[in-house]
Amino acid sequence: MPARNAGIAARLAGAMLACGLIMLLAVGSVLAADGVSGRRAALVIGNSAYEHLARLPNATNDADRIRDVLERANFEVTLGKDLDKKGLEETILGFLRTLNDGDVALFYYSGHAVQVGGHNFMLPVDATLATSYDLEVQAYNMSSLLEYMRETSSLQIAILDACRDNPFANNSYYVGQAKVAVEGKKGLASVAPQDGTLIVYSTAPDRVALDGTQGLSPFTGTFAEYALKPNVEVRKLLSDIRAEVIKRTDGRQTPWDASSLTSSFFFVTRQNLLIIEDMREVRVPPSPKEVALRISPPITSGNAELTISFTKLPDQGTLWLGDQQLSLDSKVSADRIEEVMFKPASADMTGDEVRYSVTTDSGRSASGIVRVVVDAQAVAQAPVKPALTIQQGDEPKPAAPEQAKPILVAMASDIGTGFAAMPEEIVRSSAPTGWLRLEKRDPETQVAVDGQIVSEGDLIKAEDIAKLRIRPSLKLVSASDTDVPVAETVAMAPQSGKADTSTDSMEVKPIPLPADKTAAQPPVRTVVLMPAVKTVAPAPITINVAVSVNECDTLAAEPLDVQAVADGKLPNDIDVAKALVACKAAVDQHPEVARFKYQYARALYAEGNFKEALTELNAASDAGHVRASYLLGRLYQFGAAVERDPSRAIPLFETGAKRGDPYSQYALGKALVNGTGTKADVERGMALAERAAESGHTYAMNLLGSEYYLGRYVKKDYARALRLFQESANRDDVYGMVNLGVLYRDGAGVEKDQARATELFEQARAKGHPSAGRLLGYMAVQNGNANTEILLNWYRESAERGDAWGGYFAAKLLKDNPALQRDSGEVVRLLALSASQDTKDVSADAKSDLGKIGSSDVAKEVQLALQRSGQDVGDIDGKLGARTRDAAAAVLGTDAPRDSRALLIALLRKEWIESRPRLDMLGS
Repeated sequence: MPARNAGIAARLAGAMLACGLIMLLAVGSVLAADGVSGRRAALVIGNSAYEHLARLPNATNDADRIRDVLERANFEVTLGKDLDKKGLEETILGFLRTLNDGDVALFYYSGHAVQVGGHNFMLPVDATLATSYDLEVQAYNMSSLLEYMRETSSLQIAILDACRDNPFANNSYYVGQAKVAVEGKKGLASVAPQDGTLIVYSTAPDRVALDGTQGLSPFTGTFAEYALKPNVEVRKLLSDIRAEVIKRTDGRQTPWDASSLTSSFFFVTRQNLLIIEDMREVRVPPSPKEVALRISPPITSGNAELTISFTKLPDQGTLWLGDQQLSLDSKVSADRIEEVMFKPASADMTGDEVRYSVTTDSGRSASGIVRVVVDAQAVAQAPVKPALTIQQGDEPKPAAPEQAKPILVAMASDIGTGFAAMPEEIVRSSAPTGWLRLEKRDPETQVAVDGQIVSEGDLIKAEDIAKLRIRPSLKLVSASDTDVPVAETVAMAPQSGKADTSTDSMEVKPIPLPADKTAAQPPVRTVVLMPAVKTVAPAPITINVAVSVNECDTLAAEPLDVQAVADGKLPNDIDVAKALVACKAAVDQHPEVARFKYQYARALYAEGNFKEALTELNAASDAGHVRASYLLGRLYQFGAAVERDPSRAIPLFETGAKRGDPYSQYALGKALVNGTGTKADVERGMALAERAAESGHTYAMNLLGSEYYLGRYVKKDYARALRLFQESANRDDVYGMVNLGVLYRDGAGVEKDQARATELFEQARAKGHPSAGRLLGYMAVQNGNANTEILLNWYRESAERGDAWGGYFAAKLLKDNPALQRDSGEVVRLLALSASQDTKDVSADAKSDLGKIGSSDVAKEVQLALQRSGQDVGDIDGKLGARTRDAAAAVLGTDAPRDSRALLIALLRKEWIESRPRLDMLGS
């Protein structure tokens, strides 16, 4: 479609005057590189170095090659190589983080996989699958990943080069509540894709793919060669790849795909723009000897090769390029078209016309016209510097034009804050003219103009530079040491060894550099724009973007948050003063980023400012931050800062669960299993817990293990419970330690070992488990070696951490040993605190025992609680009047209960909540 542009004409000078309009010829689509608009994000995993299985030498090579191809196709790539199970979980989490605003999501996997129960599971390098219980803790269901991708993208592509032989001797594994036989020894299962999804298999279903002998698998090698062919729709591309793989493998391997795509997709679409001067008028004085036509060089996107031929020669003269006379058969390169001269046949020339055609290497063409007009007034025009230096016989050489100066732009951008705009002062003071070409972009940077992603080689109108936006990827450090697992996602990686993935105690350190490497400088991403018209000394625009993690992210992010950009901190380990300042600034600077609102809410909660924390939490939830929705749900479950209403938690958990948030999956799963706030649905609840456990959420492992241990809703299976608890404890989860300790204490599924049980309970207690101390006390009582004072301290500690049984046992022990009471009201407080936790089987007993204590003693504790809250209640006399009731209403924010025992329970509940307990430690 033709368009008009005056940029080229404006730069022409000399005795000749350009008067023609400029034509923009769009050959093909000018949409951003695919059939769907928006960003592209990819997860690429290659596992070669299997510890217990046959190595796959080419898998990591495949991953590196695919990463290179996808980055050239404008994907933001999260790369993982030789990943163990924890590394796999972290890499997938990093990928899901990049999908928060992505429209096209792609997953590539090369490595061992197994099909069980109609599902395909990818296997990390430390997988053994030695027992029937190992699949759910050692593998990752590809269907789960596809579902998470579907929630955050409009088009999904999965490419599975993983159809090797099933290498395991075991013939069946537990999937959900059933033990399922492995479906054959070869290949992967064909999974029907949902709308908007394309699944590509390197070979046909139930067939084995070849690993290859040339450094790449046959499928990956062929895919890498074909994928970057421009303007080839993906389904046609796959057909071509299939034919080539069949040819290269002599028919032993046939790639397969299943598509439910609802739109076209191209890995590479050339922005087929061809810009020429459609008509030009050159005015010359009478009797010219020769005329420099100064035809403006054509401009094309994608650095396509151009040739120019003349379709009409002048009637009153000839055309020359240097000492060569041009004919209709002559071909002129685009970079020399400005040198073409017109030599009139006689001094009586009255005017003439030349026509030419520009052709791209793909065969597209456009035409232009140059008219030479004799004008007696042309000599009267003031001399103007010509655009080019052209030697004409012995005439003096014109002065060289003033060269444009390179422009260097320095920007800064925090990752995860979207596309950063060009600095306004650059746009105002240094704005270029004409057309620019995106010459280079860092692979970890995406560039958009006017809301559309652009690729290297694409043309950009100079006046649109104000609309240019740059988005660095979420990667800050790219580890290159092939001897260690690599997950190129964010600058922080878990410390090797134990990692608590569900109690917020994950310790993080920068990814270590090899010994012979120097420390990396702050990352800088570079984008280079070049003038589209080639000149002797082109003046590039170089944009350097200094990339950093916002301080709010480093101070207040939360582990396993699928929308975070950094690993997080314990709620109680937040540097409150710094986090408040940093996160308030981040919210003010980026009000559209829900993540900052959530992290600001965490800092406010840590400060004890529950009212403002709740406001920010609601704002973050409304803006789509799923972890904010999860925490809101937890607050409703516990009645912390809001009125307790477990039913309001359910839709909040549902939102996060769909996005792949393991916390939400676990919380929803537990609510469904127990019928808390919703109708019980054990099957779905267990399935959600399995999803969370698959992602490394240890509380989910504990929930599953507890159900198989107790046999409440599923068949008892001590061996399966043991495997789940072991996996949880191995990740330093305190509940996993306690649960495993119970098995050793009772000899359930394992030989009874009191010493091992004690060791596990002590480890959990030291890390903050609410009931570990109480369990140690119980064991000591059962074994007849309890020390009363030590026992009391264990019970008190558990009570302070929110364990209702601990409070109840401490109260009973103090009744029998009154001399150990801290004060005369300690028993009253312990019973009230136990009752306030609303724990089945104990809180009712605590409330009953509280009812047997004198009203005056209870009333005194009410007055003391109000006094600790800053209320002036006068004398502590055990008499509750209007003054006390008003003070209680002020503290509770609602009408105070009339019954003194109910009032004390409410006040101590609020006091405990305001002590900022670890809510993630409770009810788990």
